[in-house]
Amino acid sequence: MATVADSTPPGNLIARYATFHHEPGYAMRTADRRVFFVTHAAEMVQLTNADIPALVMLGDVNLAERQHLLDTLAGGYSAIACSRSK
Repeated sequence: MATVADSTPPGNLIARYATFHHEPGYAMRTADRRVFFVTHAAEMVQLTNADIPALVMLGDVNLAERQHLLDTLAGGYSAIACSRSK
C-alpha cells in the first residue's frame, strides 16, 4: 500500500445528487469552495455564481460514488495509476 496514492476524500468535500438545466448528475463543492457539476457521462463543468439558479440540489451522494467523483477530478483511473511513486 505504500505505493498507492492516498485518495481519501477530505472531510469538507460536499457531493450531492443534483440537476443542472434539467440534466441529472452530481454537484460537488471542493475544499477551496469551487462548485462543479458532473454528468452521469463524467462530463465536468465548473459552475459560476451565474449558474447557481439553474442548479437543483438533491440527496447526499454515498461514499463509493464520492470516491469515483474524486478519481474523475484527478484525471481518471489511468492518470491515478500512472502518477504513483516508483
